Amino acid sequence: MEDRISELSDDILSVILSFLTMRDAVKTRLLSHRWRGPKIGTLKVRFGLGDDYAFHVDRWVSFSSAMQVEKIAFDFSCSPKSCGSYNFPCHILPTDKASHLKHLCLVSCTLRLSPKFTSQLNPLRTLDLDGVPLDQSGLDIITSACLKLTLLRMVGCGLPKIVCIHGQLLCLKTLIIHDSLISVELKSINLEIFEFFGLPQKLTFVDVPHLKKALVWSLFIYRRTSPVCNVLAKDLPQLQFLSLIVKDEVMPLPATSPKFISLKQLDLLIWPFIDSDLLTVTYLLNASPLLEILQLKIGHEGEGRSNGERREYSRHTHSHLKEVKMEGFRDKWNAMELAIYLLRNTIALERMVVVVSDSTLRMDLRQRVNNLLQKEKGNSTAELIIL
Repeated sequence: MEDRISELSDDILSVILSFLTMRDAVKTRLLSHRWRGPKIGTLKVRFGLGDDYAFHVDRWVSFSSAMQVEKIAFDFSCSPKSCGSYNFPCHILPTDKASHLKHLCLVSCTLRLSPKFTSQLNPLRTLDLDGVPLDQSGLDIITSACLKLTLLRMVGCGLPKIVCIHGQLLCLKTLIIHDSLISVELKSINLEIFEFFGLPQKLTFVDVPHLKKALVWSLFIYRRTSPVCNVLAKDLPQLQFLSLIVKDEVMPLPATSPKFISLKQLDLLIWPFIDSDLLTVTYLLNASPLLEILQLKIGHEGEGRSNGERREYSRHTHSHLKEVKMEGFRDKWNAMELAIYLLRNTIALERMVVVVSDSTLRMDLRQRVNNLLQKEKGNSTAELIIL
């Protein structure tokens, strides 16, 4: 009899196996040679129960190893608080040479880490932990065992007060941290992307020559905008992309402050207070002489005036800025004032996009904004788009 099963793809075989019990799935290996080696790319489970059902979840982990799974994603965030946290069993993962697991994503559980089982973690390329507690010893095991990591993401993990990544993770390209009141010290020669969401006590960058993209989002960054920017500009002269949250206004940067000499794109999310001066954004523009793209999102925390007195604008020109996008634009003078400044002072501007957010007056406001900015364009050839 012709073996038609052998013609099926691994994906189809994997779907069939997913409907079987583990015992029956193992028995299928007798049916055809193709059933002996189908690979499941990803085992993704969102489970509403915790440690009480650990035995069954452990069996899934064992089964995934037998099926040569490359990615495990377990999400226990929907578990009731009365259930204990599931403890992910690193010890039952296959060791380095026998393992196919490259990506591990865990949400709302604990990670059973031990120096005895570091070889089980060595094959990992990405490690994504969300709501998984990590103390200093756990972090030390990760940095010493996961030497092939290209991405490390730690969100709400209750990290130590000082997080040090010092040269162990030579393959690390992306580091993402969501935490509060911690200091981060980085020495990672191949790191390219760093994202921090929370309240940084201190950021220190040493020997990160390839780090070109940084996101530092903190609702309290307005209290120390200058120090944060000074550190980033001083330690990361090669930085090409920067994203910041600023509350109220950008603090002045002294003339002696280091410049972002390589920055090409700046993304800002600003939460203004009443009558916040949005022209303070120019402090960052002036510190970024080669900036080409500015993306600005304006929050709605404060209500500014609908009109105001025309001020004398700085004549400082931004000779490389080509694209500007302003989102959250409302009928407030501080936002209009910044838009006018950018039209007048960016001599290489090719396109300005203004996204109006007042839905009740959207059509009328779009027309008024367009009329005013068209007048302010003067001889500029920039394309003006009002959405």
